[in-house]
Amino acid sequence: MPINMVQRLVVEVDSMNLLDQYLRLAMTTTLNSHEELAVKVVNSTEGHPGLYMPSVFMDQGKHFPIIFIGGWYAPKNRGVENSYFGGYRPWTTFITVDAVIMHIKEKFEENGKIWAEQFRNKFGDGYNDGFNHFDGSVGLGFELRSCGCFPEWLAISIVHMYYGK
Repeated sequence: MPINMVQRLVVEVDSMNLLDQYLRLAMTTTLNSHEELAVKVVNSTEGHPGLYMPSVFMDQGKHFPIIFIGGWYAPKNRGVENSYFGGYRPWTTFITVDAVIMHIKEKFEENGKIWAEQFRNKFGDGYNDGFNHFDGSVGLGFELRSCGCFPEWLAISIVHMYYGK
């Protein structure tokens, strides 16, 4: 008997417009609740990522998470600033999906170039033995992933996007 549950979500897109569309769907279906939404921008220079990262992201050879989104039930004393719990702070709380997406877009406008440079420094240009310059081009995109933790989090990471000839 179905209960309208999302067990696992992983999607990679190459534009902010597609990320926006998937975020709208994922925040309202994947998170435990969307009464209160919380966003944490990851400090990639943090010396102790285990303080705030779910174990699925501890293998930094594969993931470059930059933004976490969590959802939980609104507190009875709504109006408490940043009341969301879930590991290391700071989290910024929101009530609407639109406000979260606007906040995420602002963070990408402010930090996108720095994050892209940090990603390239850590993971290179994306070309390797399996995909080289003769096969096509490589750009940067976004991965949206559910973490499988409680309360459920979504993570937005930067990834290589491969465009074959």
